[in-house]
Amino acid sequence: MTSADTTPNLRPIRSDVSRFARAHTTDLVLPLALVTLIVFGMVTFPSFRSVDNFVNILAFSSVLLIAAIGETFVVIGRGADLSVGSMVGLSGAILAVLVLDGWPPMLAVIAALTLGVAIGIVHGLLITKLRISFLIVTLGTFGILRSQVQVLLHGQSKTVSVPFLEQLANGRIGPIPDLVIVAVIVYLVATLVLRTTGYGRALYAVGASPEAARLAGIPVARVTIIAFAISAGAAAFAGLLTLGTLGSAQITAGTGMEMTALSAVLLGGTRFSGGFGSTTRTLFGVLFLGVLNSLLYAAGVSSFWQGTASGLVLIAAVALDRTRKD
Repeated sequence: MTSADTTPNLRPIRSDVSRFARAHTTDLVLPLALVTLIVFGMVTFPSFRSVDNFVNILAFSSVLLIAAIGETFVVIGRGADLSVGSMVGLSGAILAVLVLDGWPPMLAVIAALTLGVAIGIVHGLLITKLRISFLIVTLGTFGILRSQVQVLLHGQSKTVSVPFLEQLANGRIGPIPDLVIVAVIVYLVATLVLRTTGYGRALYAVGASPEAARLAGIPVARVTIIAFAISAGAAAFAGLLTLGTLGSAQITAGTGMEMTALSAVLLGGTRFSGGFGSTTRTLFGVLFLGVLNSLLYAAGVSSFWQGTASGLVLIAAVALDRTRKD
């Protein structure tokens, strides 16, 4: 057999190897960028090298990670939730009002989380049953929920003490903040759901092709509704932890978090077109943003510029998403 006879048979193999290499090279881009950013910070800014700084980065990233994980479910299902930040603010406001009205703290927490999940279910119903774009629905509730935060708090912050939330938000086990442990637990549970459950497989199928999923017998509407309920519930939980951290419900709580969470999800590699992504990718996206914000602070850059940085990262993430190949 001549080499001319065997060469054509090698072409499919070479093509598969090339696609595999491109895919895995792309997967390494963000972790390598994160390591590069950390090394740059350690070399350039002495304050960045401290253990306390890295603990602060992890604590800062924990609340964002919880909200971003909820967003990940929605994006995998070919959607987006633009009301995440407003939900963070609303859950804290509801908890504060209920506790100050005399409700037992645990019952108030359950009520705030339940309302968050209920709002997510309403999102899903409007999107799947009335065929309203997820952008219109969640942009609308972005304004509604933020307005209700102002109404509930009468335009001013309310100090409230919820001891077990304060412990979760500010306590430590040794050098590790409790908040980091909570975020890790949420991450592990979400990862198991996406990787090992029938719902996780159905969500990926719906994101890849809703019509094909429907023809395969997957309840597309139910899967989508659950994804939005998870997103809103995670945002509500993040809002309660924010209240525990601050010791008060503030009218600005969660402002801009919808953009930051979506930036983290897309930067991590979860595709806006749906059907592809993971919580691990989102974790790297969140850590990258946390380290970036810490570097800006170490460099003396005003916090007012953080929104600019997040916006640029979001544009870059979407641009990168457009260039990816399956």
